[in-house]
Amino acid sequence: MLGAHLESTDAMPQAIDVFIIGAGPAGSTAGALLAERGLNVYLVERDAFPRFKIGESLLPGGNAILKRLGLWEKMDEAGFIRKYGAEFVSADGSCRVHNVFSQGLVEGLDYAHQVERARFDDLLLQNAIDKGAKLRQPCKVINASLEENRWQLTLETEAGIESVRSTWLLDASGRTAFLGKHLKLTQDSIPYPKRFAVYNHFEDIPRRTGNESGNIIITRLRDGWFWAIPLDERRTSVGVVSTRKRDEWKQPNFTAETFFNQEVARAPFLCDLMAKARPCDEYRVTADYTYSFTDYAGPQHMLLGDAAGFIDPIFSSGVYLAMRSASMAADTILAANAEQRVLSRGEQSAYTVKLKKNVRIMRDLIEVYYDPRSYSVFMSPSEKFKLFQSVNSIVAGNSDPPFSLKWRFQLFLIICRLNRYLPLVPPQNLA
Repeated sequence: MLGAHLESTDAMPQAIDVFIIGAGPAGSTAGALLAERGLNVYLVERDAFPRFKIGESLLPGGNAILKRLGLWEKMDEAGFIRKYGAEFVSADGSCRVHNVFSQGLVEGLDYAHQVERARFDDLLLQNAIDKGAKLRQPCKVINASLEENRWQLTLETEAGIESVRSTWLLDASGRTAFLGKHLKLTQDSIPYPKRFAVYNHFEDIPRRTGNESGNIIITRLRDGWFWAIPLDERRTSVGVVSTRKRDEWKQPNFTAETFFNQEVARAPFLCDLMAKARPCDEYRVTADYTYSFTDYAGPQHMLLGDAAGFIDPIFSSGVYLAMRSASMAADTILAANAEQRVLSRGEQSAYTVKLKKNVRIMRDLIEVYYDPRSYSVFMSPSEKFKLFQSVNSIVAGNSDPPFSLKWRFQLFLIICRLNRYLPLVPPQNLA
């Protein structure tokens, strides 16, 4: 049974090397990389696995990390659908832009996978345990303080209140962002409207054939967008992200299913796509998720993935950035731990700056997609200067692009900005 092999450690020692809050993709990736190098690593997870999670579409940019973890071959063995591309379809279905990853400017990124997160996260966590990390679940961290160069942590478990000391503390708690909130870390100002998402899994949604059957499909609305992600032969994850009336979901008369169906009805393409769809589960809502802490690291702590910041799921970068941040953090800690020292200010800053540069690339693309005039450029791909190939490569998760890709993407962004003032590309009709 899924998750049955993820047994919690019965007794936690009083002092350990690395304590990781959260056993999702960021926590499990860091745990595996640190434990295989001989560090005493403990993972704690508030919600016992398996548990439902959204964020089911992976990017080819993360393939190298899966290979480093020794999990690449297991992705097909686990039956995850291959994702060879992404397609962006207008609300009326008249315009379709198809990004085929293998046609980008960076070779070797031909496909990724679409994953049911309960199974994918289970695979990552088991890999960390196999490499020597220990797990406690369910377990909630209720206090953390740095005392005499050791983190003093207070835990709430099924057995009661426990304490543990750790040299290093990694926060991979996702949008809970435990450590950032607990330490009252400063946050960046992000000028985006608050958004909320409503989603479910469905059966009987039509698929394309061949390699295109695994595509993620994105459909833009005037004040949001829809995703459709094939999870297996039967089920498809479908959700809507909305910026309309940010607090609408909090109102007493708000019904997630009704809102979802009303949004579908706005777009002819979505009406056709969902004509025979049958929901498999309850409709869920996620809201108010745009934030970023100013600093992602301290002398003995690091924030990973969504615990550091989260912008928007439009280009499926969440899991990729979580695992990338985890690999960066693990390498930084391994270097410092080998010399029995804390992180220097330079190392703290380097981690923050590098991760924010990765996020900035994805933010540039997000801002293009949300701006109506820039979106029109996005939906009118040009082969000049290989601009479409460059955008294709960014969509594939090249968040640290080489110069040959970077200058082309910057040129694309300039054209998008110009189109806000000059009619270079005709506007798209938005529902």
